[in-house]
Parts: sequence; structure tokens; C-alpha cells
Amino acid sequence: MISIKRKSNVCVVYLTMAIVFGPGSTSVAHSPSSLASRQLANREPNQSFSVDEEAFIHTPTGFEVAGEPVTVDADSETSTLRVTVVDGSTGKPAACRVNVIGPDGNYFEPSMHPLAEWSCHKTAHDETHGPSRYYGFYFYSLGQFDITVPTGNIRIEAWKGYEYHPIHHEITAVAGKNHQVDLRIDRTAAMNEHGYYSGDTHIHLNRRRDHEEDDKHALGLMAAEDIEYGTILCMNDPPSYSGLMQRQVWPQDRELGRRSVRTAGRYGIASGQEYRCSTYGHICLLMHDRLVLEGLTVNADNWPTFDGVGRQTRQLGGFSFHAHGGYSREIYADYIDESTDGVELLQMAHYRGIGLSGWYRILNLGYQFPGLAGSDFPYGRCLGDCRNYIHADKRPDFHQWTRAAAEGRSFFTTGPLVLLEVNGHRPGDTISLPGGDKTELVANVRLRCEVTHVDHLELIVNGETVKSLSVPPQGASGQWIELQHRISGAEPCWIAARAYGLSETGRPDAEAHTNPVYVHVDGQKPFRADDRDWLLEKLGDQVQVTKERDFPEQQRVFDFLDRSRDQLLSLP
Repeated sequence: MISIKRKSNVCVVYLTMAIVFGPGSTSVAHSPSSLASRQLANREPNQSFSVDEEAFIHTPTGFEVAGEPVTVDADSETSTLRVTVVDGSTGKPAACRVNVIGPDGNYFEPSMHPLAEWSCHKTAHDETHGPSRYYGFYFYSLGQFDITVPTGNIRIEAWKGYEYHPIHHEITAVAGKNHQVDLRIDRTAAMNEHGYYSGDTHIHLNRRRDHEEDDKHALGLMAAEDIEYGTILCMNDPPSYSGLMQRQVWPQDRELGRRSVRTAGRYGIASGQEYRCSTYGHICLLMHDRLVLEGLTVNADNWPTFDGVGRQTRQLGGFSFHAHGGYSREIYADYIDESTDGVELLQMAHYRGIGLSGWYRILNLGYQFPGLAGSDFPYGRCLGDCRNYIHADKRPDFHQWTRAAAEGRSFFTTGPLVLLEVNGHRPGDTISLPGGDKTELVANVRLRCEVTHVDHLELIVNGETVKSLSVPPQGASGQWIELQHRISGAEPCWIAARAYGLSETGRPDAEAHTNPVYVHVDGQKPFRADDRDWLLEKLGDQVQVTKERDFPEQQRVFDFLDRSRDQLLSLP
């Protein structure tokens, strides 16, 4: 039975149905086909170029056709706007993402400004990957700018990450007149108050030794998108890898790891590395002291495998996360070996590589293999469009933030803010119960989203949705929606929450997922034989791929894959 009550501006949904596991069972029953059929769970949505989709992305409210980035006609009557956007909590200029729209629906930009290099029409104009929502042709501002516009009705729109409510302001520009425009943007969902801190673990920007402005610009971009912990990655061009920074794309010349950290107020940046090859995938290396395989040149398509790269990264004080969902490659061995720390699942607004269903199956074998998000900017619509929120008792330093991500103390999102607690435990925690314990597990989920509409909120146990709540038409902006669910007779399991929604074009827009809270009973972890069989098949695919290649280290790769297979077969 479901009952709904209103408490001030919070919607609380009490689900009184109990989930009881039968004798000998370790999971809610499901089949591989049911996992694969979950919306966007195990397939990449169509994000190919579409004229209709691009029009949707770039058409401002009130106009029938998409706008274009334009400049003011030299022969037309113009006006100058002197715009200041302040943070409502500090009264100081607030870096933000801005659209300025003219009377005809086209987009205007200041002629000169510090962050012009990262304006939409320069980085993302031909990029079709990202949340399916209105972006317009934005530019990034440090909070103050002068702009020349045509006369008539002008709209100014501003966004700042996922905790601030977007604003828009209209003004009638008069020919030959200078207009002072003062705007305020407010943090309406202050996640620090809940112990959560935002970060993007996959960004590509230059940090060159002879360009002092690189760090200043990077910190300005982090502030504009309200990214508190931004990790900026160099990368090699596969298949070759050389452990020299001068041979990396997006060079990070200001050290790596802790020595690379620079901060400005609440925002910070650190440098890491994306190690890339064509056969095993890509892997993001964070907070390590120096490049892996420093000074060496190797064919990364052959050797080493990522278990070696991950272990060396740990020796250098860092953490490793498979990029792009692991591309469904070597990741099917590495989670078993526990030499890497997790997988970047949510990117470009959908779950890549192994997808949700592959991740769920790994969790169903008792592995604690955290998921993350990363924007891969500038190879997407927008900086920080996919990001992580980690939980900490107090503001962490960069290394502590990244360790919390590696421990799964987080949720990842394209906008929705999803908080999960189970008997007071948060994602990444393990609840240990003795056998025969009658403790009732109570899962509480809270949802809020300031930037787009969310359609569904789900509570997930061992990969199955035990309850789905349709979000009211008024949405979750400006209020927390709460779902409470009671689980009795618990066997070993993991519990997580997901929120999602599609745009009017049918493409993915809102998406968020928590890492699990783990429940062990009498020392036992979850285990499902059918999920192991499925993962063994995926591991076998990697063996077959290796057989089809001829390279000096082939037998060493076979040995590694065989060890992983033996470990899987030894479960539970």
C-alpha cells in the first residue's frame, strides 16, 4: 500500500510493502533479459547527429526556430549592456554559463572575454553527445561583462552547475544607450550542507608551464559550472605510449597529483592522466605523483594490461577508474583482480560500455566496484554535464575527495541530486548483520533537481527495481521529494537509487545513480550464479580477442585472463 503525505514543501512517499527473500535466495529474482531491457541500462541511446535534436538544443523559449551565434551588424542600431551576475549568498560576482539572446532569437557574445576559448560554438557546436536539453550557444563569464546587442528585447540567461536555480532576465535595449544590468543567482540546493561535494574526474584542458593563465582560466571554468574538484587529464595518442609529459596531448606541466593542486575559494583543480589504448580501453589515473611507466615507451595495445597500470598507480599514491564504461573490454577481468578502483559509467548522459546491467551483475557477485561520472570536456556539450558528488564529514582535500570516490561514497548525475540512506548508512558503507537477524532495513531516498525535469525515481535491490515512483508534473525543482522503503527478512544484498527522465525528443536528459549501500549477512556477500556465468562469457570474449592477435606478450595476457577466470570460478 502507498500513502502520500505533504510536509511543508517535501513530498514523502511511504512504501509499506516489505521485500522478503525466500529460503536459500540471495537476491530479488531476475533474468538477464530483464536487466538488458531496463531503460538505457545496457545499450547506448542514439546520439547521432539529428537536425531536430540540434534545433531542440539551440531554440530559446518563445521562438520557433533555433538561434545561431552571430555578431551585431555594423550598420544596425546597437546598445551596450554592462552585466553583473552576483552570488546571492556572497554578493560577489558569480562565474556562470550565459546566453544573451537578441530579438530574432540569435545568440550574442562579448567581443573579448577571458573564457571565450570555451564558448559553445567553439567547443561543442558539432558535438552531439550530452544531456538532451536546451543549452543555446552559451559562453562562460566570470560574472561581469560588457556586450553590444541590437536594439529591442534582449534576454539574459545564466546557469551555474546543479545547485543553483537558473535565472533569466529581459530588458529592452535602447539605441545608443548603455544599460546597467544587475542579476542575482542563488544556490537553492546547497549540497555541502548535506556533506556532499561536487567534482568532475574527466576534463581535458592544457596546464602548460609557459602559460600562467591556463590555471586561472581552468579555475574560472570550474567556478562557472560550480565544480569544486576538477581533475584535468593529459592523454596519450594510442597505440603508442611514452612516459614523457612533452609527448602527451593536453600537457599537464604543473606536476601531477597533490603537487598539482591549485585552488581559488571553494574551487580547485588537480592534474591526472588518461592512459589510452585501442585493445584494453582507456583508464583515468588520478592523484598519482608522476606518469605511469615514466620514461618508458611501449605499445599500449600490447602491454602492460590495466591490472599492472592500476597497481603502479596505487604505488604512486593514486587511484584508477576505467573510462567510458570500460569500453566493455579488459574491465571484465580487472574488477575480479581488484587492481583498479571503479568505472566511469555515466558520460554523455548515458551509461557507457558495460552499462548499468553489466555493473549490476558485477555487484551481484559481491564486488564493491564503484561507479563514477565524467564529462570528458571538451568532447561533449558542456563542462561538468556528468559529475560526481562524494560524501565527507568535513570538506576534503583533493586526495580525500578522490579516495571517497574510490570507496563509492557518492552518487553521479547529469542534474538530479539523489541522497540515499539505509538505516543511517550512506553509499559506500557496509551493513554487517548476523545470521537470523530480524533487523528491518529502511531505505530513505531524497530527490531534487534544479536544472531539468525528472520523470522517475527508483529504489534498486540487487539490480532489480523494487519500486518506481513517477515524479509529479511540477517536478522536483525547489523541493525535496522523499521515498521511504522497508526491507525485511534481508539476505546479502546491495541497495541503490536511480532517478532519470527523457527529453521531449526521446533522448536521455536527467540521469543520476547512487553507489550502493552493501548488506552482508553472517559474513556473506551477494552472489548469483547466473550473473557469474554471464560475466564468464564476457571474460571469454576477451580471451578470444587476444587469440586473434599476435604480439610478444600474448601469453602473459592469457595468464592474466586465466587467473581472473579461476577467481570467478572460485566464488562464492
